[in-house]
Amino acid sequence: MALLDVSAFLVAVALFGLARWQRERRAARWQHIVTSRLAGEWTMQAAIDPDDELYAPYWNRVIWPKLTRFSVRMAKRLTPANVRRELDQKLKLAGSKQTAEAFFMMRVLIALTALLVSATLAFLLPSLSLAERCLAPLVVMIAVYLFPAIHLNTRAERRLQEIDRDLPEVFDLLSVSVEAGLAFDAALRKVVGRLSGATRDEFSRVLGDMQLGIPRAQSLAQLAQRTRSAPLRRFAGLVAQSDRTGGGIGAALKIQARDIKAYRAARARERAAALPIKILMPMVMFIFPAMFVIILGPAVVSVVRTFHL
Repeated sequence: MALLDVSAFLVAVALFGLARWQRERRAARWQHIVTSRLAGEWTMQAAIDPDDELYAPYWNRVIWPKLTRFSVRMAKRLTPANVRRELDQKLKLAGSKQTAEAFFMMRVLIALTALLVSATLAFLLPSLSLAERCLAPLVVMIAVYLFPAIHLNTRAERRLQEIDRDLPEVFDLLSVSVEAGLAFDAALRKVVGRLSGATRDEFSRVLGDMQLGIPRAQSLAQLAQRTRSAPLRRFAGLVAQSDRTGGGIGAALKIQARDIKAYRAARARERAAALPIKILMPMVMFIFPAMFVIILGPAVVSVVRTFHL
């Protein structure tokens, strides 16, 4: 009965909004016609202006902006400023254009929806106990709430790995282009045309910042801050130093290309050295028990048969 009441209320609200939108659209159309006639420019095309904001759907003009403002206010009240800044940085690192407030409200709405659906299903199943009916929706809600954050961290980590993987090629191409006589902006534009994926997006943003008048050292520093990449941080420092001292950027690019290759080799050696420690736990849990069963199993069976245990 309560569900029917809620459905009837939502239908009434939708009909009221549709009627209000039609009245506003009719009034705007007549106002446009009267204004055009007074100006002596009225035609049949002047009566209908599809680019006018008042002719946009009621959802886009009224409901969606109100929902957006409400979500921003709720997100600012429920989350601290440092959490929003960190979330916004993760969204930028993952390549998402969504704001931190919209992402937070999306997580909350999805979690509440999952809670309602799981609670309804739990109470409709007679085989579940009371504790299971109360705990299952909470577990589902927590899992659904945490999943977007885990997915965001995974996307950001993969994007950072993709950028780090493409950096040696980027610096080699930049070094060759600058040594061939191109300016840094032209060389970067040429390199961006050969890239793809996340690396292309980030360096295209750097190129756009430089075209807007931001110094190249500051643009590269912002790139390093967005991606949290140690090689890019060092490269931004080298570019800033070459700008201050007046040195050539080609030498800095050569040094950076050599350093990043050495950095990747050191990372590979570090990961290879950590493999024995990482593989120790799977061996103890899965491989050693099977080996003990195969080696000691026949001996245990013989001892049991000998002593009639």
